[in-house]
Amino acid sequence: MSVAPLRRILVSGATGKQGGALVTALLAQPTPSFEIYALTRNANSQGAKSLASKPNVKVIQGDFSNPSAIFAQVPQPWGFFSVTNPMNHVREEAQGIAMTKAAIESGVRHIVFTATDRGAGSDNNPTIVPHFASKYAIEKDIVSRSEKSGATYTFLRPVAFYENFSNDFLGKGFISMWRLNGSDSKLQFVSTKDIGKVAAEAFLKADTEKYRNTAVSLAGDDISLRDFDRVFKEETGKQLPETFGLVAKGLKLALHDQLGIMFNWFKSDGFSVDVNAARQTYPFLKDFRQWLNTESAWRKE
Repeated sequence: MSVAPLRRILVSGATGKQGGALVTALLAQPTPSFEIYALTRNANSQGAKSLASKPNVKVIQGDFSNPSAIFAQVPQPWGFFSVTNPMNHVREEAQGIAMTKAAIESGVRHIVFTATDRGAGSDNNPTIVPHFASKYAIEKDIVSRSEKSGATYTFLRPVAFYENFSNDFLGKGFISMWRLNGSDSKLQFVSTKDIGKVAAEAFLKADTEKYRNTAVSLAGDDISLRDFDRVFKEETGKQLPETFGLVAKGLKLALHDQLGIMFNWFKSDGFSVDVNAARQTYPFLKDFRQWLNTESAWRKE
């Protein structure tokens, strides 16, 4: 009996958090279903070399500025995991759309795109946050190109990443900007590893009603800063790492498009994922306490 050939998937950001988590989740399957083409900007990096040593993984080097050269390295691609860089929303939108165009022209049949939850009415609400609006535009382009080509798609719409919380300057700044919104202000969070698990399922079950031309909002917790602070102290015995309020205000001003507008939106609108429903669908979604103890820099060994 002949064995069906493995479907080929191009994974962008393969050495990053989400792409890496997707690769890990796919490789954990008992029976291989995919040949993974892991895209990286530097094939000689330690992360890329580590990926290249894994079964059914081929590391390819490329840059989003030349999408056709990337897809030329993947013979008959079936799937594409698209994750974009939000630091420049104009470039993010242009590169995201260009990669989608190249994917469809290369014959890709299923695209999984990591966008973001945009609060109430995410399907039709770009929001005022520039890097949310750019992802909205990429979503709309994927829908249009898929309808014309017969390809399918799954949009993953995560909320804030737990990984934004770290013991470095940016991590401390994140907490301090949140504090400017008030200790009772809530934020929804999700683990990037959990996003990777859902992305893997979206490829494995691409033909099902659950993932075919649908959007999936993901959150593992809906927590106030006051409770975030309390849980951190209970689990670590330490104070929540943060910086001065004046520094946080400076960050919001200096990075207005990337951070200032977003934190203002967190306060005025905010994410609106039904966390209980999400965790019923995906029981592995971690709340803050679980993430802190299993994946964070403060995890308990």
